[in-house]
Amino acid sequence: MQAVLARARRRQGQGMIDIAANIKAVKVAMAMDGDGPGTAQLVAVSKTQPVAAIEEALKAGHRIFGENRVQEAEAKWPALKARYADIELHLIGALQTNKTRAALDLFDVIETLDRPKLARAIKREIDRGAPMPWLFVQ
Repeated sequence: MQAVLARARRRQGQGMIDIAANIKAVKVAMAMDGDGPGTAQLVAVSKTQPVAAIEEALKAGHRIFGENRVQEAEAKWPALKARYADIELHLIGALQTNKTRAALDLFDVIETLDRPKLARAIKREIDRGAPMPWLFVQ
Protein backbone atom coordinates (compact mmCIF):
# COMPACT_ATOMS: atom_id res chain seq x y z
CA MET A 1 0.00 0.00 0.00
CA GLN A 2 2.92 2.35 0.72
CA ALA A 3 4.09 2.19 -2.90
CA VAL A 4 0.61 3.04 -4.19
CA LEU A 5 0.35 6.03 -1.88
CA ALA A 6 3.87 7.19 -2.77
CA ARG A 7 2.96 7.18 -6.49
CA ALA A 8 -0.17 9.24 -5.75
CA ARG A 9 1.89 11.77 -3.76
CA ARG A 10 4.40 12.07 -6.63
CA ARG A 11 1.59 12.77 -9.09
CA GLN A 12 0.21 15.41 -6.74
CA GLY A 13 3.66 16.96 -6.38
CA GLN A 14 3.78 17.30 -10.15
CA GLY A 15 0.48 19.16 -10.12
CA MET A 16 -1.49 16.19 -11.45
CA ILE A 17 -4.29 15.12 -9.17
CA ASP A 18 -6.43 12.33 -10.55
CA ILE A 19 -8.96 11.75 -7.79
CA ALA A 20 -10.61 8.75 -9.45
CA ALA A 21 -7.25 7.04 -10.05
CA ASN A 22 -6.11 7.75 -6.50
CA ILE A 23 -9.30 6.28 -5.00
CA LYS A 24 -8.98 3.20 -7.18
CA ALA A 25 -5.32 2.74 -6.28
CA VAL A 26 -5.99 3.00 -2.56
CA LYS A 27 -8.92 0.56 -2.75
CA VAL A 28 -6.78 -1.94 -4.69
CA ALA A 29 -4.00 -1.61 -2.12
CA MET A 30 -6.49 -2.05 0.72
CA ALA A 31 -7.83 -5.23 -0.89
CA MET A 32 -4.30 -6.62 -1.29
CA ASP A 33 -3.26 -5.76 2.28
CA GLY A 34 -6.51 -6.70 4.01
CA ASP A 35 -8.25 -9.91 4.90
CA GLY A 36 -10.36 -9.80 1.77
CA PRO A 37 -12.94 -7.62 0.05
CA GLY A 38 -15.24 -5.67 2.32
CA THR A 39 -13.18 -5.96 5.50
CA ALA A 40 -12.22 -2.29 5.52
CA GLN A 41 -13.81 0.83 4.11
CA LEU A 42 -12.13 3.94 2.78
CA VAL A 43 -13.38 7.19 4.34
CA ALA A 44 -12.26 10.00 2.04
CA VAL A 45 -11.60 13.07 4.16
CA SER A 46 -13.16 16.00 2.37
CA LYS A 47 -12.44 18.73 4.91
CA THR A 48 -11.16 21.91 3.25
CA GLN A 49 -11.81 20.40 -0.20
CA PRO A 50 -13.93 22.27 -2.74
CA VAL A 51 -17.23 20.78 -3.89
CA ALA A 52 -15.74 20.21 -7.36
CA ALA A 53 -13.12 17.83 -5.94
CA ILE A 54 -15.76 15.98 -3.92
CA GLU A 55 -17.92 15.65 -7.04
CA GLU A 56 -15.00 14.03 -8.88
CA ALA A 57 -14.81 11.40 -6.14
CA LEU A 58 -18.58 10.92 -6.29
CA LYS A 59 -18.47 10.50 -10.07
CA ALA A 60 -15.76 7.88 -9.54
CA GLY A 61 -18.21 5.96 -7.36
CA HIS A 62 -16.89 6.77 -3.90
CA ARG A 63 -19.62 7.35 -1.31
CA ILE A 64 -18.05 7.50 2.18
CA PHE A 65 -16.65 10.85 3.30
CA GLY A 66 -15.40 12.42 6.51
CA GLU A 67 -15.69 16.03 7.58
CA ASN A 68 -13.99 17.70 10.51
CA ARG A 69 -16.38 20.58 11.22
CA VAL A 70 -20.16 20.82 11.30
CA GLN A 71 -20.23 24.33 9.80
CA GLU A 72 -18.05 23.40 6.85
CA ALA A 73 -20.13 20.28 6.21
CA GLU A 74 -23.38 22.29 6.34
CA ALA A 75 -22.06 24.52 3.57
CA LYS A 76 -21.42 21.75 1.06
CA TRP A 77 -23.09 18.44 1.93
CA PRO A 78 -26.88 19.03 1.92
CA ALA A 79 -26.90 19.70 -1.83
CA LEU A 80 -24.55 16.79 -2.52
CA LYS A 81 -26.62 14.41 -0.39
CA ALA A 82 -29.74 15.51 -2.28
CA ARG A 83 -28.10 14.50 -5.58
CA TYR A 84 -26.36 11.34 -4.30
CA ALA A 85 -28.72 9.56 -1.92
CA ASP A 86 -26.24 6.81 -1.02
CA ILE A 87 -23.58 9.07 0.54
CA GLU A 88 -22.40 8.12 4.02
CA LEU A 89 -21.07 11.16 5.85
CA HIS A 90 -18.87 10.82 8.95
CA LEU A 91 -18.08 13.51 11.49
CA ILE A 92 -14.41 12.90 12.28
CA GLY A 93 -13.73 16.07 14.29
CA ALA A 94 -14.72 17.12 17.76
CA LEU A 95 -18.39 17.93 18.23
CA GLN A 96 -19.44 20.88 20.36
CA THR A 97 -22.67 20.28 22.26
CA ASN A 98 -24.25 23.44 20.79
CA LYS A 99 -23.96 21.88 17.30
CA THR A 100 -25.41 18.51 18.25
CA ARG A 101 -28.75 18.88 16.42
CA ALA A 102 -27.09 20.13 13.23
CA ALA A 103 -24.65 17.23 13.35
CA LEU A 104 -27.40 14.66 13.87
CA ASP A 105 -29.37 16.10 10.95
CA LEU A 106 -26.39 15.92 8.59
CA PHE A 107 -24.04 13.08 9.57
CA ASP A 108 -24.68 9.35 9.28
CA VAL A 109 -21.80 8.50 11.61
CA ILE A 110 -20.33 10.49 14.50
CA GLU A 111 -16.87 9.10 15.26
CA THR A 112 -16.13 11.46 18.12
CA LEU A 113 -18.44 10.79 21.05
CA ASP A 114 -15.86 11.51 23.72
CA ARG A 115 -17.62 12.72 26.88
CA PRO A 116 -20.78 12.15 28.93
CA LYS A 117 -22.06 15.71 28.38
CA LEU A 118 -22.03 15.15 24.61
CA ALA A 119 -23.74 11.75 25.01
CA ARG A 120 -26.52 13.43 27.01
CA ALA A 121 -26.91 16.16 24.37
CA ILE A 122 -27.13 13.55 21.60
CA LYS A 123 -29.72 11.52 23.54
CA ARG A 124 -31.78 14.66 24.21
CA GLU A 125 -31.88 15.53 20.49
CA ILE A 126 -32.71 11.96 19.47
CA ASP A 127 -35.54 11.95 22.02
CA ARG A 128 -36.81 15.13 20.29
CA GLY A 129 -36.87 13.37 16.93
CA ALA A 130 -33.37 13.84 15.50
CA PRO A 131 -32.10 11.00 13.30
CA MET A 132 -30.03 8.35 15.08
CA PRO A 133 -26.56 8.05 13.53
CA TRP A 134 -23.94 5.42 14.18
CA LEU A 135 -21.93 6.58 17.17
CA PHE A 136 -18.30 5.66 17.81
CA VAL A 137 -17.40 6.09 21.47
CA GLN A 138 -13.86 7.17 22.24
